[in-house]
Amino acid sequence: MQVNEYTLKISKIIDETLSVKVFRAEIPADTNINFYPGQFFMVSFVDEPEIKVSRAYSVSSSPTNKEYIEIALDKVGVFTTRLFQKKEGDLLRFKGPYGKFYFSEEMKNNLVLIAGGTGLTPLMGIIRYCNDKKLNNKIKLIYSVKTPSDIIFRKELGYIKNSNKNFDYVVTVTRAEEDAAWKGERGRIGFMLLEDNIENMAESLFFLCGANEFVHTIIRLLESMGVKKEQIKTDIWG
Repeated sequence: MQVNEYTLKISKIIDETLSVKVFRAEIPADTNINFYPGQFFMVSFVDEPEIKVSRAYSVSSSPTNKEYIEIALDKVGVFTTRLFQKKEGDLLRFKGPYGKFYFSEEMKNNLVLIAGGTGLTPLMGIIRYCNDKKLNNKIKLIYSVKTPSDIIFRKELGYIKNSNKNFDYVVTVTRAEEDAAWKGERGRIGFMLLEDNIENMAESLFFLCGANEFVHTIIRLLESMGVKKEQIKTDIWG
């Protein structure tokens, strides 16, 4: 994919959870932004001369969506603190796409998507793309969050699961004691959870996204279960 730079207007800001905001940037009618689901863009400010840095954000929207490009993030530093202060109508600069962590239609394997926290964002782009295109890949999402209130895209995941027989997901919470009403899985992603939720390890492709320790722990677990390195794609941050 050719790298280009776009100045886009924020069309919508969504408080997805108490700590995560979703930013949608409008794609003008005369502009075509090409990328593979899972890739990222470097995002920077247009009217903030004192903040000259840019930050990498995976796209959570599908390339099939020609109305807007979407990113989701939590507040972790100076850049994101300022971004959280932005309003609808403000401008952002997107440069990209970048990254070898992506899905393309040539990949006919079943997909196992494993995420921790906001690591779901590039995987959501893959899920949406496969759903929009009605692809035959079977997709299993295994998602770890601290508490049920930290699940991002919760309603949409449920909707896609109910409408697409090729998609299923399981969520595990690591701080279950903070929500006694939670009826799903509890604890960190471990051997048993993976074994119970992956149908065909030998013929699946694995997309892992999250913090450094999280991703490397999952890699070790998968390799202990016989998954080969060439089956695993990673997007690591932090």
